[in-house]
Amino acid sequence: MTDLMQSIYDYISEHCYREYLPREHYWHYTRLLEKQETDLLEICSDQQRTLLEKYQDTKALMHDQELEAMFQAAWAAAWELA
Repeated sequence: MTDLMQSIYDYISEHCYREYLPREHYWHYTRLLEKQETDLLEICSDQQRTLLEKYQDTKALMHDQELEAMFQAAWAAAWELA
């Protein structure tokens, strides 16, 4: 991404995108996910917990890359429509 695109992406991800989330469903799934994670961590050994945390970190990095790719695709589509 260019510096301009990165700045816009950072601003959107920090300040704007949450207003586009489907409120009911998103927060329901957020609470459900938190409960499931708590339940899972309660039954994990220390070794399993470490492995789970590494998995979650890697999954989060992949998700960040997917969001950036979606932003770049939307940016390109917007320029094509302009």
